Amino acid sequence: MRTTMTGPARARAAAAVVGAILVAGCGGGSAVPPGAALPATPSAPAPAATAFGKEAVRADLAAATAAAGLPGETTPLSPTPPASPDPADPADPPATDRERARDEVVARMATCSVGWSSPNGPGSAQDRAEARKRFRAALAGLVERGWKESRPVEEVPVGKGTMVMAQYKKQEWSLHARHVESGLLDMATMTATEDACANRFTDAELDLLED
Repeated sequence: MRTTMTGPARARAAAAVVGAILVAGCGGGSAVPPGAALPATPSAPAPAATAFGKEAVRADLAAATAAAGLPGETTPLSPTPPASPDPADPADPPATDRERARDEVVARMATCSVGWSSPNGPGSAQDRAEARKRFRAALAGLVERGWKESRPVEEVPVGKGTMVMAQYKKQEWSLHARHVESGLLDMATMTATEDACANRFTDAELDLLED
């Protein structure tokens, strides 16, 4: 169990955890065609027209990555519900209570978040070097659009590869960005989470996301 967190720290942790889900391929969002409707959000008073909300965040991610020439798509996080197990297949056991609880938390977190992800492919060493360069250029593009660094960019070893990570803050949103290269995995993600929404999650619920 993690130490109890409040305020921006909880939102940053939530963004980091959702970003990890995308990289791991566990409940990540699928691409949404232009003009597709966003997932429904919990009932709340209508925000002011000038509020910095999901569409503004999505626009920042799209603009920064496009300017850097980094291929990918911005999309609301909309996890795909797990397929119902086949009762006749003993290798496909029913979901446990904990798994169902985790799926529910992931679905709720999706209403708080907007993500961007790049295609995953092995590529060549040259392709990967260029992708890493463009990823860093996209991070610089976020700073140009008013996102302030809340955690310095760092590179850490992951398996037989590396992962670049950084965190940013803009108004009431926290963003976690990462680029992973390990084996056949070569993927970048950026996940922004609304602080007020993330603060509604308990530490126990966030722990479920880390499973």
